[in-house]
Amino acid sequence: LPAAEKYCCPHLDDHNVGSSLDSDGKVKGWEGLCTHVRNEVFYRMGFDDREIVALLCGGHVYGRCHPNFSGYAGPWVEHPTRFSNEYAADMIEDEWTLVSHGDAWLDGMGAAELRPAPGKRQFVNKVPGKVDDDEPNQMMLLSDMILAWDPSFRSYLEVY
Repeated sequence: LPAAEKYCCPHLDDHNVGSSLDSDGKVKGWEGLCTHVRNEVFYRMGFDDREIVALLCGGHVYGRCHPNFSGYAGPWVEHPTRFSNEYAADMIEDEWTLVSHGDAWLDGMGAAELRPAPGKRQFVNKVPGKVDDDEPNQMMLLSDMILAWDPSFRSYLEVY
């Protein structure tokens, strides 16, 4: 759901990305994105919250985002050709940082592949100044993160 970002706060200047987060580290307006995902995408096809989480977890365990196609960059999981529960586990267990194209600190961490195209924002499992060589480069879209933020979605995410 790459275009779903329009339901959150508008695109901000690359140098001002942190101002789009609330005090809990969630993107301001994330609730509107939940409404979009539920009502405009999945509920109309007969999916419930459990099925939405299962579909996103199953689909995003494979592959990666390509900046030349969507503007987003990087894999969701360490092994994007194996079926696993890594997507759900990492979303809950890892620390996620909102980044934009201007976050050049990723380059110095060997994570330049995680910089989205200009005007795009995504979450990465990296933190400025904190190097973790054991942690592979991974990303999550805003539409992925709502699974961890919304209480109903999260209850199913924790099961998977």
